[in-house]
Amino acid sequence: MTTETDFTRPSQFLHLQPFANTYGVTVVDEKPGSVVLEAPYLESLSTLPDLFPTSSIGAVGDMAAISSCMSMLPKGWACATLDFTVKMTGQARGEKLIARGRVLQAGKSFSVGSADVYTVCDGKETLCGVVMATGRNFPLK
Repeated sequence: MTTETDFTRPSQFLHLQPFANTYGVTVVDEKPGSVVLEAPYLESLSTLPDLFPTSSIGAVGDMAAISSCMSMLPKGWACATLDFTVKMTGQARGEKLIARGRVLQAGKSFSVGSADVYTVCDGKETLCGVVMATGRNFPLK
C-alpha cells in the first residue's frame, strides 16, 4: 500500500484484508459516510445451534462502522479500529448478515461510526446487534 491507495471506497480495500476474506465480507453499497456489507453464514465461524456468534456480529459490524469512517477521509489516509462495542438485540440465526454502517463523527485524528447488524432468513431482515466503533485516522506511508 502506498499513499496513492484510495481507502475512501470500502470496495477498494476490504478485499485486501485477510480477516474480511475469512468472514466472506462483500460490499453491497458504499457512499461517503455510509456502507452496507454482507457476510454469509459459515459453519466454521458459527456456534451451536447454527448461530452467528457475538464475535462475528462484532467483526462484521466493526468493518462496516470503520469503513464508513474511512469513506470520509482524504485519499492516502486510513482508519484503524481502537475499540468497538457490541450490543446484541436478539438471536443471530440466518443465511447471512447485513451490516449497515454510518459515520457518527468524522474527525481529523479520530472517527466514530456505528453499524446496525441484521440476520437474513428467508429474505426477512431481523436486527440482531448494534456496533459502535472508534478509529484512529492516519496518513499512509
